[in-house]
Amino acid sequence: MFTYAVVGFGARGRKYSALLKERGAKLVAVCDCDPAVFAVARKDYGLSEDALFTDYESFFSKGKLADLLIVATTDREHTGPAVRGMRLGYDILLEKPIATSWEECDLIERTAEECRRRVIVCHVLRYSPFFRKIKQLIDSGKYGKVVTINHTENVAYWHFAHSFVRGNWRNEAESTFMLLAKCCHDLDILVYLIGSNCRAVSSMGALSWFTHDNPEKGADFCFECNKTDCAYNAQKFYLANPLWVKLPCLPEENREQFILDWLKDRDNPYARCVYACDNDVVDHQIVNMQFAGGVTAHLTLTAFTNEFYRNIKVCLEKGVIEGDMREKTLHVRAFGEEEEVVELGKEFSGSHGGGDEGLIHDVCEIMEGRKQFSDTSIGASMQSHKIAFAAERSRRENGVLHEIR
Repeated sequence: MFTYAVVGFGARGRKYSALLKERGAKLVAVCDCDPAVFAVARKDYGLSEDALFTDYESFFSKGKLADLLIVATTDREHTGPAVRGMRLGYDILLEKPIATSWEECDLIERTAEECRRRVIVCHVLRYSPFFRKIKQLIDSGKYGKVVTINHTENVAYWHFAHSFVRGNWRNEAESTFMLLAKCCHDLDILVYLIGSNCRAVSSMGALSWFTHDNPEKGADFCFECNKTDCAYNAQKFYLANPLWVKLPCLPEENREQFILDWLKDRDNPYARCVYACDNDVVDHQIVNMQFAGGVTAHLTLTAFTNEFYRNIKVCLEKGVIEGDMREKTLHVRAFGEEEEVVELGKEFSGSHGGGDEGLIHDVCEIMEGRKQFSDTSIGASMQSHKIAFAAERSRRENGVLHEIR
């Protein structure tokens, strides 16, 4: 058994904690600027008041409290806790993205090397049976080498509105640009499947729909608007999906009225009209990449889909592999042969298609000494971020090709 502490006890910090608890690891401390989340730490993990911290200084002043430190703060807050944690002797489980600037990503990697600490990045898609099976099929050699990949991240209109128009990732100055926040692990998957580094990238995209200029805009707040049939109506959405309400704990009684009252708070960003927010991240983007050896890849990021899922088409010299993460199958066809349907089975379940569970299994294998290196180590994860930063520069320059060195 090993111990762990969490800095940033939001949705991801709580998710990883729950999965680690199932595997017998022990949570010993939580640091979060919102004391409301401590109710979960007390109730589910039995933490006492002296194990709960509301600021970094009080937490880190206690020295090393555990074997592993989970850093699941907001995107712009990753670097400080990760670096301080490593210097105290913690191994780090770091939520994606690594950091919001290349300089800070580099600092985290250099600190890991200097302190001889392990940093596992939460690129959970690498652990999904969906992508593991695709990688296995590629590496079998039966279908030849990869020629090109077309990968799409379908964010879904409702998820985009919740997280990237009203939510924590809506504004680049407060978080980071969309491609890094949402798709760094999609870029990581392309690196993983192709097995080489990206040499050049171009990108285009924009914020087109969720703007103040949209003619469909009604009132500034949904509770004041008469367009009750709007797909983005906050009352309709959050009453139907209470687990998306951005509060640590919802009351069991009078929940509906509680949510309605919450959505009448003018300081609540989730109460706002999606066309009256301070969002500035893109709602659609394409990225074209060329990898070493001439392999090409294309990534589409779009808010304009009904469902939240990923789909991929891998074109190889002797066949094609296609998959849709809504299904539990892959469709594989060697040229001149019948299509083979590969069943992914019960392993393809849980968060991110089993990726969260796979990540935590890997963490436990490493922390308990059965494995030395993580599949998503800081070293393995830097390439995806290098692509993301270059692609964003290209997008801002209307698609100018950027070489990656």
